[in-house]
Amino acid sequence: MSSAADRGAFRGLLIGLGHAERQDDGVGPFVAEQLQRRGLPAVVHGGDGTALLDLWDGQPVCVVVDAMAAPGAESGALRVFTDFEDPGFQRAGFVHSTHRLGLPEAVALGRTLGRLPGRLVVIGIAGTAFGFGPALSSPVRAAAESLIGRIADDGFSFGHPLR
Repeated sequence: MSSAADRGAFRGLLIGLGHAERQDDGVGPFVAEQLQRRGLPAVVHGGDGTALLDLWDGQPVCVVVDAMAAPGAESGALRVFTDFEDPGFQRAGFVHSTHRLGLPEAVALGRTLGRLPGRLVVIGIAGTAFGFGPALSSPVRAAAESLIGRIADDGFSFGHPLR
């Protein structure tokens, strides 16, 4: 079975958002670094949300992976967002990040300025450990590894044909 990279199925960028030294908040960088090692288009971004506009502007498809501090959610649970008007996206726990301008605000700003990619997919992975240290919790690491496999096999389609 060939991977999405072998088939040239990638037409976009994955952004791993977060900080590798903040336990589960490092899940975005972990996913991005693993995909980079496989030769796939991915970057790590730990800075301000406004810089996301420059990263995703003009991309046909952009997938953003970030940790969520979602009380009540099982650690390692994945949520895929494509409807950014959905109140669930606003309450997903991205606002508890260490970024100055959070992901929901960056999406809203990008929409207002006309600077969103052709298709944006945000994947939140619920975490529970956000202290200092480089290790992901076991459930978050397992979810990340499963996601990496899916992206490596299927590309950025997430149920939609790539254009």
